[in-house]
Amino acid sequence: MSESTKPQNKPELSIGPFAGGIGVAVWRNDVQTDDGPRTIRSITIAPRRYRDKTTGEWKDSDSYRPIDLAALILALQKAQEHIYTNPVPGQEQEQEHDDGQTKF
Repeated sequence: MSESTKPQNKPELSIGPFAGGIGVAVWRNDVQTDDGPRTIRSITIAPRRYRDKTTGEWKDSDSYRPIDLAALILALQKAQEHIYTNPVPGQEQEQEHDDGQTKF
């Protein structure tokens, strides 16, 4: 299968984009572990977008403004709610232990 016909990995859940392109995505990834294959989740936060005043090009920023916090908090809470209420099929809910480590 060529790169152009290869299926794209899509997020399990997308929240946003909000103003400035801010958004959060929840991904499912299949990984190989010592105990065999398993599905894990990861979260990505989309960068803030802005237009460069000199070139007119859109660019990404790895920093956020105070006005962006409400959208980020909302999106992260929605992602957390989704993860806690929709466990990966065939796996126990993730549990955090006293040492701060997450056990899968």
